[in-house]
Amino acid sequence: MYQDTATVTVSAEQSAGEVEAVDNENVAIGLEAVTDNLKKVHFTGQLAAPDAPTHVCITLKNGLSYYGPIVNGHAEPNGGWLAFECDMINPELLV
Repeated sequence: MYQDTATVTVSAEQSAGEVEAVDNENVAIGLEAVTDNLKKVHFTGQLAAPDAPTHVCITLKNGLSYYGPIVNGHAEPNGGWLAFECDMINPELLV
């Protein structure tokens, strides 16, 4: 699992084209590939998010971003995870 500190942006994209997004800066994350097209981000603490979030974007310190629609997730006061569709490079290959 690739570990880093990242900006995690959680957004709600409406059918009318409106987007509400909330940035969570300096979040300790773990990023893994579940499959080639499904990634999972583990995070510490709580993420701020709009109502009915639909997408997540993880921007790493090196500038690389992983973005996609949220498929599943779980959160507790001390952290959680989000699974999302994304065909970016396997995070385990990052140095």
